Amino acid sequence: MNVRVPAKWSKLFLSRVVSFIRFAVLIVLAYQLLYPLLYMFSMALRLPEEVTDPSVIWIPKTVSLQNFADTLRVMDFWGAFENSLYIGLGCGLLDILSCAFVAYGFARFHFPLAKTLFALVILTLVVPVQTIILPLYADMKFFDAFGLMKLWSAIAGGPDSISLIGSYWSFYLPSLFAMGLRSGLYIFIFRQFFAGMPKELEDAAYVDGYGPFRTFFRIMLPNAKNAIITVFLFSFVWHWNEYYMSNLFLGHMKKNFAIALSSLRVDLESIVNVQTISDPLAVLTRIQAGALLAILPLLVLYLLTQRFFTDSVEHVGIK
Repeated sequence: MNVRVPAKWSKLFLSRVVSFIRFAVLIVLAYQLLYPLLYMFSMALRLPEEVTDPSVIWIPKTVSLQNFADTLRVMDFWGAFENSLYIGLGCGLLDILSCAFVAYGFARFHFPLAKTLFALVILTLVVPVQTIILPLYADMKFFDAFGLMKLWSAIAGGPDSISLIGSYWSFYLPSLFAMGLRSGLYIFIFRQFFAGMPKELEDAAYVDGYGPFRTFFRIMLPNAKNAIITVFLFSFVWHWNEYYMSNLFLGHMKKNFAIALSSLRVDLESIVNVQTISDPLAVLTRIQAGALLAILPLLVLYLLTQRFFTDSVEHVGIK
């Protein structure tokens, strides 16, 4: 005897199966993405001797905050936080202003070699910073204000250059001229956004007597909120995590979180008297605590701007 299942039941069963599979895949992906964070949190709360305890997997037997106390003291947390914040905020704001200005020119104005120049901008995305680090370091070490200091030195005497190494200006100046870290990507994001805005906005501004500069600052830039949020978050996070250029331009005089984490093992041995050579696992819990402290401000920033960031990514069209 054949029992015929109603079509709506079969559709309901199929939709439930698809939903279950989708839910299972999302759970697996979420666990894979959250695993490093959960591992850091678990290791940071346990005692060093529990690292090799096979009975301790995720939940420590004894919850201890001593790892955070040692790491806060060794890393000079608030000093590293201040340096990272100044670099991230300053470069983020300068990247927004300079890259939006350059991108508006590429999106709205036609001039010779425009496509070639934009292709060169995109090419900077695949060129590693190590290939230009020597001339960049020389420019910052012997900065002459684009030749003005040499001219003034020839006329009135005095130094013909100054050193920007060890100051925030070694990061601010490239961002000010749209040549900072990942500036090619920011120009691309703004260019795509401005190219998709209605031409009628500019026509109405020109009718009201606005020029190109006033139109950009009064009309186009205020309407680019989604792109601004995206570029600022990208710039802030990348400058926050940057080690190579930070170590070269700041050195150990002004440590940000990237530099502080890289020297954490040596500093623990000298300050907290943790013998990392004889017992390398003794420092593991403190390193995980330091990594968790370093990304904590970024997690807070993302939680506060999650909705705006998601909307901006959808509007700008980043894949």
